[in-house]
Amino acid sequence: MNKRILSVLLLTLMMCFLLTACGEVENTEAKDYPKIDELSWSFRNTVRHEKPVAAFDYTNNSDFTIVQLSLYFKMKDGVTAEQLQLISTVTGELIPDEEIPDMEPYVLDWIVCDPGETAENAVCYMMYNTEPTNTNQCELMELNHADICYIGKDGKGHTVSYSAENGGYSVSEIAKDLFVWSESDYAKMIPKPETRIASVVNDDDECLYVKAYDISFDYFLAYIDECEKLGFVDDYPDEDVRYNYHGTNADGYRVHIRFIDYMHYIEITLEAADE
Repeated sequence: MNKRILSVLLLTLMMCFLLTACGEVENTEAKDYPKIDELSWSFRNTVRHEKPVAAFDYTNNSDFTIVQLSLYFKMKDGVTAEQLQLISTVTGELIPDEEIPDMEPYVLDWIVCDPGETAENAVCYMMYNTEPTNTNQCELMELNHADICYIGKDGKGHTVSYSAENGGYSVSEIAKDLFVWSESDYAKMIPKPETRIASVVNDDDECLYVKAYDISFDYFLAYIDECEKLGFVDDYPDEDVRYNYHGTNADGYRVHIRFIDYMHYIEITLEAADE
């Protein structure tokens, strides 16, 4: 065979190999984070706090556990106040036409959602402190961008951002530990939450403030029992525990535990004794 022809054939084979290899790398990288089209999401009409609202649900069809989902929307062009029929909780009046283009509806869903699971009943805000009252209002907005916080293959928390304008993704270089606890004297007074995701927001001489996620109402009640085993006594024993618990121990330290049902997490506050 002519040496020149042989060289061309070898070069062609090498280029084919490199292109194939590059394609395999790209496909692997594409699976290193959850994509927006792997989340099957919708709004539905429901009632929250005795008021009609449109709640947000989604099913996680990705290979990753999602720990937080943030969706940011914009209003479709030409939407009118007559179409939207949205009353501001601030003014008590219908949102006027001129304010609609500047509206930035959003959903913040803190429910920890494993692959194949469905997270339900997240709150959507059409504007500050104003929820949609029905799904018809949600149909007048469209996705602008999204932030998906997930557990990566390294077991840490990562965030990927999606832009609906260009369909592109951007992965943050920051990786966070999912469970952060304190070794302070305050933290020794209360049980360590049995969950995958928790963070100490404040830990100083006056107050310990912790957020713990992926918490059920039953575990919220069980956590209260554990606190009482450590010496805390219910400040309101004649009232049923609903979503808040206040307890004080013999040294005067006060614990407040609050359960947020639609986000499946608890806030724990431990304050210093009265002087």
